Amino acid sequence: MDLLSGPAPHLLEREQAFLARLRALLEQIADDPDTLRRLSDLLEGLDDLFLLLVVGEFNAGKSTVVNALFGAVVMEEGPVPTTDKITVLRYGEQPETHRRSDFVTERRYPAELLRHLALVDTPGTNSIIREHQALTEDFVPRADLVLFVTSYDRPLSDSERQFLQFIRGDWGKQLIVVLNKADLAADEAALQQVIVHIREGFQEHLGFVPRVFPVAARAALAAKQAHPGDPVQDPRWEASRFGPFEAFLSETLTADELLALKLSTPLDAGERIRQSLQAHLDALRTILERDEAGLATLRARFDEKEAMLRESFARAAAEVDKELLEMERRGVRFLDDTIRVSKLRLLRDRNAFREEFTRQVVRDSERRIEERTGEAVDALLRHVYELWNETYAHLAEQRAAVGEAPPERSSFLYNRDEVFRDVMGEAKRTIDQYDLNEEARRILENARATAALFTGMQAAALGLGAVAAVVVAATAFDVTGGLVAAGVLAAFGFVLLPRQKRRAIREFTTRVEALRADLGRALHTQLEEEVADAMSRVHRLVEPLEAHTQAQRRTLDTATQEATALHADAEALRAEVTQHYGPALRMDAAD
Repeated sequence: MDLLSGPAPHLLEREQAFLARLRALLEQIADDPDTLRRLSDLLEGLDDLFLLLVVGEFNAGKSTVVNALFGAVVMEEGPVPTTDKITVLRYGEQPETHRRSDFVTERRYPAELLRHLALVDTPGTNSIIREHQALTEDFVPRADLVLFVTSYDRPLSDSERQFLQFIRGDWGKQLIVVLNKADLAADEAALQQVIVHIREGFQEHLGFVPRVFPVAARAALAAKQAHPGDPVQDPRWEASRFGPFEAFLSETLTADELLALKLSTPLDAGERIRQSLQAHLDALRTILERDEAGLATLRARFDEKEAMLRESFARAAAEVDKELLEMERRGVRFLDDTIRVSKLRLLRDRNAFREEFTRQVVRDSERRIEERTGEAVDALLRHVYELWNETYAHLAEQRAAVGEAPPERSSFLYNRDEVFRDVMGEAKRTIDQYDLNEEARRILENARATAALFTGMQAAALGLGAVAAVVVAATAFDVTGGLVAAGVLAAFGFVLLPRQKRRAIREFTTRVEALRADLGRALHTQLEEEVADAMSRVHRLVEPLEAHTQAQRRTLDTATQEATALHADAEALRAEVTQHYGPALRMDAAD
């Protein structure tokens, strides 16, 4: 197998780019060191020869199976794990052995089978030396084909099932099964029963039925050693059933088929990782859509509350205006009844006139205007406080929903939780520090100051009702001031009084109308500012979450597009591999 000729180099380069892009996408979306390491192993494995990995429990006879393939003891055998934990067998003109590390030994052997592949004999999955399994798992990602050896006397043990899940379930590796020690079976029926047991176990736990080759590796090795080059002469050869298995490896796995499998394996593994990543993206999108829906609900609630506040203030302003309008009507009636000859004594007495005006016109309007304004302010504070609490509760519910997310670590989930925690902390601090009485006092003082400013008075300390009462009383006194000259009244009362009354009522009405407009604008201006400020603070509270959600939406959309593009690239690569080297050989029993 030559990866340096024909279309192979170009395909290899494109597969490397595919895996590098997949790794970059994984780094961006999910904090998964194990999968990142696997992708790195896949990238490194592309530069190696075809890698045949031999796995199984240490007493299943893996080394004996390998030795039988070559007709010589190229791997050490023993009843317990050997010192050299992993042995890599490569082609060499002369047999030789080199220790590559404390855990890896490389051996060279002149066998034609090794010209196109490297074989890795691993310690048992049930090894008493814990480093064995870790090192074996490091070789799994780079394997192009897994040779799984189990034994007749202990077929498909629990440790083998767990390791198979890692090989096939996590990585989707192609594998074939060698059932060693088949000569222990009492008869063919007993052997077939074990084969059925293995196939059913694979179907149940891994979802496919493998090829199973029953062999007696020790008998096959003995036959080859007794008759080098022609083991068929030895009766132990046929009894070993080794021929079909050896023929499968030497004849079925031709150079092109090895290339097809070599180039398809990383695509299969990469596609499984991409599918897992796509599922992770889908799960994150579910969380994101929940967050977006939650924010939309909050925004709608904000708009609803703001509309309620404005409606409440409109009613309050209307009530204040109604009080002023009633004062105006009472004032007109008072002036009409008072400015007449029969009331000259009252008109001459300014203090008495003022007192009577206050009693008949102003009455309790001062208190009622203050009450209406206070009710509006109380409604504002109550609604805003409720909104803060609703927002906090809603955010807490959204944050808690992350428990439904997949268990994989994700920078998205981490950042989301951090933003939620900060936003909720700010909301809780605001709720805890919210002083309704102090807020009410501040708003009312601002409203009074604004009303005094509009009416041209320097009476910020007065209540809104007091401001209105003072202005109304002063207005009435001013427009009737010319009537208090006794001489005028005596000389021209019957001629001028009706005219003066009409003028007084007209000017009084005009000035009270102006007062109504001024106070209306004052209330509208101040309360509008308070509504805008309150809603602005609530909106600012969720702005970090909105910004984070928008950023994650862009990230997830981009990542999804990249995942889709990677899938398309993988399919295109797979089609080109098939075009040049044929379809990758499937190891399922159906084939």
